[in-house]
Amino acid sequence: MNQGMDDYRSAPAIDAEFKGQYKALRIVSFMRWITLVIGPGAIIIDDFIQPWMVNQGLPSILTMDDLSRWFILDILGLSNYIDIDLFLEIYHHVNIISCVLFVVFIIWVEVAERKAVSAASELTLLEDRMRRGV
Repeated sequence: MNQGMDDYRSAPAIDAEFKGQYKALRIVSFMRWITLVIGPGAIIIDDFIQPWMVNQGLPSILTMDDLSRWFILDILGLSNYIDIDLFLEIYHHVNIISCVLFVVFIIWVEVAERKAVSAASELTLLEDRMRRGV
């Protein structure tokens, strides 16, 4: 039994939907990791791990604050436009905003993952129907 042409027309749309959902999932997952490093990760390193290491007698190492200051002001050359005090103020605001965005991206990844799995199952069901019908 062969399927009619009407059944095959939906295959590219479902395949494109799956690719779009998967691409959105990858982008949101990447942004979740970026906000984890910039937000909660930087706060944990700067406020908890580094002071604990100094109290244990280890030498003071670079913090995320120092690393980002070096990258933004020295490597990108923005020291002509931003002084250190303004950078520190902006840096702490970026940390807080990144913490909020991290929580948003956690929820968004779960939603995007469900949509990608749903699109993949629809694509699989369509391919299975096409195989059985051909």
